[in-house]
Amino acid sequence: MTRDEAEQRVRELQAERSGFHFVARERADGAWEVANIPIPEQLRHGAYSETIEAAPRPSTGDDPRTGNEKRLPGLPGGIG
Repeated sequence: MTRDEAEQRVRELQAERSGFHFVARERADGAWEVANIPIPEQLRHGAYSETIEAAPRPSTGDDPRTGNEKRLPGLPGGIG
């Protein structure tokens, strides 16, 4: 089987079976084959949508550290 034939077969099998992921791979002798990888039930999902819902980001609270704590790394107050 050639690479093009294997890739065509991958597309056909992928359209028929949803519980597997198919890939074309080259064997050690140079021939191409189709390998199937089972996908566990918990990793399967439905079709993706083309839209992404955007929601407003929550405001970040004020930084409770003092000025010294902000300027100096380490323990609170720069001690350490």
